[in-house]
Order: sequence, then C-alpha cells, then structure tokens
Amino acid sequence: MAYPVYPNNQFYTQELQSMRDRIDNQLRQIQQNQVQQQMPQPITQNFQLATNPTNNELESKYANSIDDVKNTFVMKTGLFINKDFSTLWIKDVTGKIKTYSLEEVIEMDDKDKEILDLKKQIKEMKGLISNGYDDTNVVEPVKEQKSTRVQNSKRSNAK
Repeated sequence: MAYPVYPNNQFYTQELQSMRDRIDNQLRQIQQNQVQQQMPQPITQNFQLATNPTNNELESKYANSIDDVKNTFVMKTGLFINKDFSTLWIKDVTGKIKTYSLEEVIEMDDKDKEILDLKKQIKEMKGLISNGYDDTNVVEPVKEQKSTRVQNSKRSNAK
C-alpha cells in the first residue's frame, strides 16, 4: 500500500488536523444522538372527562338495569333504555332518576279502525245473544212486501 508523499511537512500536519476535527465532530454527533435516545421522553397524558360537546340537549345510551343508570355520569339530561324497549330511565345532572314503562303504539289506517270497530260490535252482539237477549221490545218499522206466492184460486197444471 502506498502512502501519499507530502513535500511539505506543514501541509501534512494540516491534513491530519482536519481529519482529526472531522472525526471529533462525528464522534460528538454520535454521542449527542445516544444521549438524546437515552433521555426519557416527556409523558403526555390527556384526560377527557366528558364527551365532545355537541348541540344536543340529551344524552342517550342502552342500559341493562337501573344500576347501570345509577353508575353512569351524565353532563346533561340522559335517556337510558333497555334493549327490548320496555323500560325508559331519565337521569338529570343532579342524579335524579325517573322510570317509565313503554308499550308500542301501532298506527292504524281507516280500514284497520273499521275492522276493529266491527269486531267490537260482533263481540257485543255475541254477549247479548249469550245473555238471552229478548227482542220483543224492539220496534221495527213494517215494510210492505209483495208476496211471491201463487194465489189459491189459480190451479197449477202439474200432475
């Protein structure tokens, strides 16, 4: 291996000094990186005490029992309902809880209402018949009807 030949000793010394400075700088950078990596990073914790604010006036949530409602913190009036929609709890910010029992209201159109009314009338009539309803007091207007019978004076040719 051949080494470079420097005619001037001062030039050779400067070259060595610059190499040493570069190496020292590289070592300093490596040491700084290692120190920064060993330093613990600052711990950042964010505590969110409430849900994101919205313009809604009510909170709502499914609940299995009144105990779930009691153990839930509310920032505004909260509606809690069980999964089968039979019970509703309303909890205000003071912790007061009201309980309601729910039943489904089925909307009926005119035909459904008429059918229901007719079924009710049939049931009432069956009740009257089974109680021995006496229709002798009922006055009905008499209508004149033409007889469809053959007069007695006429003979029939049938044998």
